[in-house]
Amino acid sequence: MGVTSVRRQHAERTRRSGSGQGGAGQRAPGDVIDMPLAVRGASTGFTVLLLGSLTHPLVAAWTPALSQLWLPLVALVAFVVAARRVGRARIPIVHGAVAAMSSYLLMLPLVLLGPAGGDPAQIALTVAASLITGAAVGFLQGSRR
Repeated sequence: MGVTSVRRQHAERTRRSGSGQGGAGQRAPGDVIDMPLAVRGASTGFTVLLLGSLTHPLVAAWTPALSQLWLPLVALVAFVVAARRVGRARIPIVHGAVAAMSSYLLMLPLVLLGPAGGDPAQIALTVAASLITGAAVGFLQGSRR
């Protein structure tokens, strides 16, 4: 099978699926999020969460007043960082929410190993915060395109 026949088969599949209708900028129906960017964002958000959690004891030793706000602040920054690139996502709000929540889901096993890690209310509130923050950042980034 040559390269030309593979290209013809791909063009035929594209025509049959309907993704080629409506111009060259049309995306396939399943591309609600830009998966490579969502995974990259989740990885970066996870790194921010991990480094922020590891630096919490240092912050607590230096400034006890900031210690109470440190982890929520780090989580907020991590969710913004995770959701900031929407790329070619068709629905940026969903893309941002998925990227931010995925960063927390990567961190969740480490949270569960901690002393207060099994608190369902804390987990639910953090998931809700990641979804809201990610959706808001996705909306803002999507409106800038």
